[in-house]
Amino acid sequence: MKKILINKIMTVALITIFCISLIPISSACTPKLTFENIVISSIIEKDTYKPLDTKTEFEVTDQHIYATVKYSNTKGGDNWRFKWTNLGIGETALDKGDQYNKDQKENYFEGIIESEIYPQDESSIIPPGDYKVEFYNNGELIKTATFKVNKPQVKISEVSLANKVDQNNAPVTTTQEFKSNETVYACVKVDYQIIGNTLKAQWKSSTGELLSETKTDLTVDYYSPSYVTFSFQWETGVIPAGNYKVEIYLNDNLYGSFDFEVTGEVAEVAVMFDRGNKYSSTDFGFTIAIPDNWTYEESKTAEEVDLSIAPSSQNLPVGLQFIATNSLGDYSSYEKFADDSSAIAAEQQSWTFFEKSKSDAVLENGTPCKEYYYGYTDNDDNNWLMGYCFAENKDKIYWLFFVTDESNSDIATAVYIGMLNSLTFN
Repeated sequence: MKKILINKIMTVALITIFCISLIPISSACTPKLTFENIVISSIIEKDTYKPLDTKTEFEVTDQHIYATVKYSNTKGGDNWRFKWTNLGIGETALDKGDQYNKDQKENYFEGIIESEIYPQDESSIIPPGDYKVEFYNNGELIKTATFKVNKPQVKISEVSLANKVDQNNAPVTTTQEFKSNETVYACVKVDYQIIGNTLKAQWKSSTGELLSETKTDLTVDYYSPSYVTFSFQWETGVIPAGNYKVEIYLNDNLYGSFDFEVTGEVAEVAVMFDRGNKYSSTDFGFTIAIPDNWTYEESKTAEEVDLSIAPSSQNLPVGLQFIATNSLGDYSSYEKFADDSSAIAAEQQSWTFFEKSKSDAVLENGTPCKEYYYGYTDNDDNNWLMGYCFAENKDKIYWLFFVTDESNSDIATAVYIGMLNSLTFN
């Protein structure tokens, strides 16, 4: 009987020992999966991805923003994913993932997963705003973190004076000496344009008298260097000779004062027709060119089309009008119409008539035309010129009118002749 009892006791002991030793083996086969919180940083170790700092605010000049998650006991071949969202505009900045050790799908691993956003090139930035980073494991949201990229402060990097600017308002020809009929441009280069900031230019005489002030409110966010340009030109189109200065302000804080001189010389102005700026009308059967950088406004009825043509500078006292009409009406006597309309325009300005001339001519397209010119004087003894040209084709009348002060007559004449030379009938 003792022998049997001993055998039973040994059997129970073996079973107990086996069960106890089975627990850690089972745990090793199904290890606990853990993820630490997302760490947002600006620098990490290259080999291990360990974050070397922790940040919640960044500047647009930062080159990298990293999100890292430390994990334990992930299975090879499982999926991870980071999703970055710009909360301010509701757009996804990055949504990218991969597999953990996809070549060893039966094993478990620990380490650090890394994701990052950065500027696409040297001239771009990480857009400012509030961001959210989400970390997913096998499609399940595990951790979330937030950070902010601050809006930059606007800074002026340089101010250049120029007599010509390009389509981006950048100076083409910089100078501190200008001719009387040139436009003076103050080209202000800023690193960023940020909504809520204001740039201002005050144009002054050498004695400090304020001659003109222009203010520009920045209404868009633009995160690359750009130019905001101010211009100065006298009301008559000719700036009196003398010394001047322009003061540039950012948010009413003076950035700098810049001197320039206006000479008594008059610059030769070239009128170009190189950019294919044309107006065509099928109804009235014509095509006519508009000078480069000049604009026009169209007014059209069943009986006529009317184009008002203006220079790019509002301070240049030159205006033109081109009309094509189906009806002779008052045009049956071209000379009387030109006499009456010029007199009415002069009376409205209190101008005094002093001369008239007329001629018969032929357009470049071979069409005969009649021209009439008038001279007037204003109350300040400045001379003003008006001109008319009338032509007919297929029972339609085409006429071009210009008005200008004498100092800008070369410009007006160049536009007038250039448009007439370009006129073709369909």
